[in-house]
Amino acid sequence: MPLYVYVCPTCGVEVEELRPAARADDPVECPICGGRCERGISLFAVSSGRKEKDTTRRKPKHPPGCPCCTVRTSSTANTTPAAASKS
Repeated sequence: MPLYVYVCPTCGVEVEELRPAARADDPVECPICGGRCERGISLFAVSSGRKEKDTTRRKPKHPPGCPCCTVRTSSTANTTPAAASKS
């Protein structure tokens, strides 16, 4: 079901209505002043994917061990049981 936008000419409020296309031109009452809203223009866009490869949105490749890419853990979490038993 399409989403239609209606505008009240008296108070300027926008009202969105989800209704069948067959009822698109049915009157809509303004929730503020009670007047009759007129159907406005709504924009709709659909994207099924990029047509061109967009490299600007891709995460840059960093060398192994990069500080911004490595998971930070506490110093005790990095100690293995074998290393802890030697202390």
